[in-house]
Amino acid sequence: MTIEMNKTIVHRVFEEMINQEKRAVIDEIFAPDVVIHDPMMGTAVGANAFRQLMRVFDAAFPGHRVTVEQVLAEGEFVSVLHTHTAVHNGPFMEIPPTGRQVKVGGLELFRLCNGKIVEFWRKDDDVSLLMQLGVMPTA
Repeated sequence: MTIEMNKTIVHRVFEEMINQEKRAVIDEIFAPDVVIHDPMMGTAVGANAFRQLMRVFDAAFPGHRVTVEQVLAEGEFVSVLHTHTAVHNGPFMEIPPTGRQVKVGGLELFRLCNGKIVEFWRKDDDVSLLMQLGVMPTA
């Protein structure tokens, strides 16, 4: 796969899977044994682990959207600088819904092999999210 093909696959995560809420895309672009690295859930293996991560955010922030600011790629890696916008309308990490609108930046890294995402690192600004939800003091 070329670098441009890898970037196109990763773009589908944000445009189709998140913004258009087409969760079936997971089966098309993630390897069945994808390795997920997430600061909240730790390291997990499998497309179902990614589905679970999405369910957590879908339940707490239904209809959330993401804007991609920059995509950089080299070899089998694609990195995406992005911003999530959402309203906290469901429980999140034992935090009851606040109704607050949040804007959270992030930088995520994907590793691809043979046209599939085989590894994923989520590095969203979770501290900023918690501050915006009012459960962590602002600086």
